[in-house]
Parts: sequence; C-alpha cells; structure tokens
Amino acid sequence: MSLAIKRRQQAVSIPQVAFIFFASFSLSFVVGSLSFIPYESMADSYFGIDLEPAIALAVSPADFSLPDSETFSIDEFVESTDNIDIVVSTNNVIGYTLTMSTSNSTTGLVHTNGLSTIQSTSNQSPGELDINTWGYSLGTNATSFRRIPSLGTQAILVNANLPVEAAATTVTIGAKADTTFPSGNYQSTLKFTAVAR
Repeated sequence: MSLAIKRRQQAVSIPQVAFIFFASFSLSFVVGSLSFIPYESMADSYFGIDLEPAIALAVSPADFSLPDSETFSIDEFVESTDNIDIVVSTNNVIGYTLTMSTSNSTTGLVHTNGLSTIQSTSNQSPGELDINTWGYSLGTNATSFRRIPSLGTQAILVNANLPVEAAATTVTIGAKADTTFPSGNYQSTLKFTAVAR
C-alpha cells in the first residue's frame, strides 16, 4: 500500500484577482511617487509695510520783536517790519497745508499793562496799514498787509501737493504806531500749523 499526498487546487475568483491587481498597482504607484518627490519646496509670501505720513515744522525766530523805533516827534508815526521763516518737511505724497492764526480769539497786540491794544488791520486783501494797526504779508520786504486771523479763522499760507524737504515760507509782520499809545511792550502769539493732507 502506498500513501500519496495530493494538493488541493483552490479556485481563485475574478473579484480576488481584480483586488490583488489593483492593490499591487496602488502600492507600486505610491512607492513610485515617493521616489520622485523633490528635496526642495518653494512658496511665495507677500510682504508689505504701511508708512504713515510724517511732518515736521520749525519757526525761526521762535520769539522776536519788531525793531525799535527811532526818536520821532509827537505828530509822526513809525512803521516797523520783520520776518519769520517757517520751514516744513513732509513725506506725504499729496503734500501739506500750512496755516497761521493767533493762539486765541484776540488779534490785537496787547500792552503788558493789559489795557492798551494795537488792533489788527481790517484789510481782507493786501493793503497799507492804518495808523495803530498791525498785519502780516507773505514774502520779504512787504509793504502791503492783511488782517491777523484769530484761532477760529486760520489763514492758509501754503497748500502744497507734493512731499517737501525743508520748504521755507517767509511771513513779514508789520506794525504802524504813533505816540497816542503808551510806551512799552505790546505782545501777541502767532500759531503756525502744518498738517499732512
């Protein structure tokens, strides 16, 4: 008697073959794809900065007095003028506005005794100063003056539409007085304001 071992053949179904095929294909695809991944990766990132407008203003001289008058007779008057330089710098691409006014609602030059005042001229456009008035004009060596604006009614001196570096504006202050006013010091404070537009 002899003993024989027979191997049993197991039938493989079509779904199993298909599964094995797709599983092998997927595994090959993944392995192949991994072998082609580059060792560098790049991406763009936008960077920007917002630079705010800046403005600087300097007034020279900061404190000044009109020149002392010479000796004159009781029937004469004296007109004195002097200049103020205002220098502005700004990086604002649409420029700046420079204005001037007194520091409050008073537009007169007030005596230190607080009782006597040399009034601002009433000239809306440049004109000659009346006696015992004062005013301002743009530029140097001015002979025609406008009224001094109060804090609520600033005068526009410059409307610039470009960035500037050390742009100078000269304002001439003039006063005309006679001997009907007491001697002494008459004062006011002018306010210059530069605003980036």
